[in-house]
Amino acid sequence: MANRKIAHAIRVALMTAGAAGAGLYVPSVAAQEALEEIVVTGSRIARRDAVAESPIFTVDQESMRVSGFTTVDQFLNTLPQIVPSTSSQSNNPSSNGRAFVDLRGLGPERNLVLIDGRRAMGQASGGTIVDVNTIPAALIERVEVITGGAAATYGADAVAGVVNFIMKKSFDGVALDAQYRLTQEGDGEEWGSDLTFGGDFADGRGSSVFNASYFKRQPMGKGARSFSEQASGATGIFPNGSWAPGANAPSQAAIDAFFGPDQCNANGGSRGYGFNPDGTPFCTGVTNDATRNVVNYNGPESDIAQAFFPDSFSYNFEPDNILILPLERWNIYGATELEVNDNFKPYAKFIFTNYNSPTELAPTPGGGFVMPVANPFIPDSIAALAASRADPAANLSINKRFNAVGGRASDNNHDVWQLVTGARGDITGSWEYDAYASWGRSVLTEIQSGNIRIPRVNELLGAADGGTSICAGGLNFFGAQEISAECAAYIGLDAKNLTTVEQGVLEAVATGDLFELPAGTVQSAVGASYRHLDFDFAPDSGLQPGIVAGFNEQLPVSGRLWYTDFFAEAVVPIVSDVPFIQNLSTTLGVRTTDNNIFGSDESYKITFDWTVNDLVRARGGFQHAIRSPNIAELFDPQLNNFPDIEGQDPCNFDSSFRTGPNAAQVSALCAAQGAVSGAPGFSQPFDQAQSIVGGNPDLTPEQADTWTVGFVLTPQFESALLERLTVTVDYFSIKIDDVVASVDALTTIQRCFNREGANPTFDPNNQWCSQFTRDQADGRIIELEQFSQNQAIWETAGIDTTVNWGLGVGPGDLAFSLVVSWLDKFEQQVTSIDPTNDFAGTIGSDTGTAFPEWKGTLQTTYSLANWRFQSINRYVGSMDHELSVTIPDTTATGTDSTMYWDLAATYDVTENISLRAGVNNVANQQPRLYSPNVQANTDPSQFDVLGRRWFVGFNWRM
Repeated sequence: MANRKIAHAIRVALMTAGAAGAGLYVPSVAAQEALEEIVVTGSRIARRDAVAESPIFTVDQESMRVSGFTTVDQFLNTLPQIVPSTSSQSNNPSSNGRAFVDLRGLGPERNLVLIDGRRAMGQASGGTIVDVNTIPAALIERVEVITGGAAATYGADAVAGVVNFIMKKSFDGVALDAQYRLTQEGDGEEWGSDLTFGGDFADGRGSSVFNASYFKRQPMGKGARSFSEQASGATGIFPNGSWAPGANAPSQAAIDAFFGPDQCNANGGSRGYGFNPDGTPFCTGVTNDATRNVVNYNGPESDIAQAFFPDSFSYNFEPDNILILPLERWNIYGATELEVNDNFKPYAKFIFTNYNSPTELAPTPGGGFVMPVANPFIPDSIAALAASRADPAANLSINKRFNAVGGRASDNNHDVWQLVTGARGDITGSWEYDAYASWGRSVLTEIQSGNIRIPRVNELLGAADGGTSICAGGLNFFGAQEISAECAAYIGLDAKNLTTVEQGVLEAVATGDLFELPAGTVQSAVGASYRHLDFDFAPDSGLQPGIVAGFNEQLPVSGRLWYTDFFAEAVVPIVSDVPFIQNLSTTLGVRTTDNNIFGSDESYKITFDWTVNDLVRARGGFQHAIRSPNIAELFDPQLNNFPDIEGQDPCNFDSSFRTGPNAAQVSALCAAQGAVSGAPGFSQPFDQAQSIVGGNPDLTPEQADTWTVGFVLTPQFESALLERLTVTVDYFSIKIDDVVASVDALTTIQRCFNREGANPTFDPNNQWCSQFTRDQADGRIIELEQFSQNQAIWETAGIDTTVNWGLGVGPGDLAFSLVVSWLDKFEQQVTSIDPTNDFAGTIGSDTGTAFPEWKGTLQTTYSLANWRFQSINRYVGSMDHELSVTIPDTTATGTDSTMYWDLAATYDVTENISLRAGVNNVANQQPRLYSPNVQANTDPSQFDVLGRRWFVGFNWRM
């Protein structure tokens, strides 16, 4: 009976004290029958009660395996506490196949990824962000997610919380696991396998485990799905070429003579004059004038993005892009430990990952090339139009998408490894130590193809013979003309970039009892750590600014940061065994961090744990965190970028700015910025702006305050129907001051036009207007400044509620686990004088900007003898577009609520063999489409773009 009570106490603690976040995924350690000291993520102190004062969600390895998701990021992105950000499937934007965790949507740089409580090897943003798919899934025992802040315990970057991967410490025998997954369309193929073996040695005082795994995913193009086969983004750059006349347009008489009276406007339409396959011009259409739509076009209909631009011509570039990135990955993991004696227990761990993830974008869109009117390839029809201009001798501004050279391909090869070696043991009495050294290295080799050398293109266009004396056939931009292999090689650029990150950590922690109080023993932990981070990015010299079009321009970046930390933590029992207080304790923690750039800062926490009785436990507290800017935020050079501003230019003829109460002032400001953009029928020629991004060495650290409060109910019902019912409710609030970020492109552009009252006089010299200019040939936005800066405040708050219940049904056992997250607010303020906008319940056009008010997951499991059946329902609430918060009458669209349903079953054939099969997205729920979007007319990280898919797998162990 005593052992049953002890086992029940441990089960309740682990399942409801936040660990298992309401038992959505029940940890396998819940059935222990002896009390042992356990370290719960969020504290350095091992305690026998194994309770957490901050909300913790735990996922065990079996739940990840049975889910059908084949990579760690796919599974973690289904958890309500995580906002799907850049994933290993994301092509544009892409992080070269890497996948990041974003707790609460505060950015992956504001949460810390740990392996067994120690920093994992980072790869991105100067080495601070970890690719979670470098962690071998087969040896993950459980994943603990703490979303209440943990900087005082683990150091910088743990502002939003921690994702701690607890690995299997020992393994006895040999196991082989494999899984295969395929969509109902017969594509999106994924398969992986892993081999694990290990055992004890030295008469059971030592143990070792080794794992090798392989995974492969096939690519899938955007043309494979109807929702992504048409481009929603506009472009004025076509494979057969186009001409943007700007203010020096052909005469109306010449236009009428060629196209017919009143068929085409002076600038050729919303995107200039396009060229047919035979080189003749066509008018690209003006969407607000039915008499001036696309005229004289004789090319293939498949080239037109008709679904989104029915009244004007925009090239459909989407089929040339990848929807699902291919991935091939090898993982090797080894761990060993040995108990020499009570005072010396050395251990070592090694992780190595090699993976390759190619990306594929549509061929390079080249804009604004300079062509003399004497170019011999200019067709007679275009020459006649050019001769009618006010300045007939002026050069032509010609655009060209280089389909003949091929798509923009990037082959990304990653090598990531980390070695940890250390020792733990007794010091004296109750005191123990754990000291370790960690060193890791990440190397990314990126080989690009499809880039275009701008100077060489202009050289060929400017040559008297059209470049035929430089390369075979010269360079003919008019129509469907082939580019010879010699010319393609001359203007093309294959680039090689090398990114190297190194991280070293030294840390020592001592834990033990300090003294006795009437309510119990004061336990403590003290420690020190040193960490250095080296980052070096060496791009190809051909990617320097002004030389290349295709992939973004690049310049070298390097930097070094080091941190010296001292920290202490204490659990202080306050009251015990009095009415309404079975136990009341507080945890105090403080950390001082000395950084080589920013000097010394402090993080601290004070939390409480109040067990009222066996039925009710309350928890909560306050934590203050510091995050220093990383190397990328500090030292990134100022280079071109291309943010998506899909159809949101205020100068668009049908924008809410140009048709609203201030239409006259908006039109005047558009005219002041450029004659083309000031025209009544102006239509945004490109859905990407050309911006300038970069770091800022004058940044200061962020300051964050986190509050949590909640309770755990474990009713002791006598009824078999309710005896396994548990409930947790936790409120969280995270506020960050001096946020390091850049102002997004749309905010800058639209504030120039008095969004949020930022330019009430519509002054073209306003601070927001001065941060960008326009191309005078076509009116597109260029030179938009987006540098890192310390913004004012971000604040998010909400409630996580979980319910765990089970009962016997017939010969088996039925269990329900529900987790629901309600987002109360997600507020952002750019500067202290700006309005505070609440983006809760919205979705944006950048990765990691989906903030539904409600998210939830219900897992239903029925176990019967050797069978286990599992149903998972995931709910994502409806969302308005984030632009609706700042522009109430915006034309941007949001998304409806979405429900996903997954089914799986496992069968234990023998004690050694287990089979599993299932269906993800049983109802074939299609992704929610909205505009402006992240990519593929949706957000591929938030919404399922594969559709219904099947998986089968097996596990063999001996």
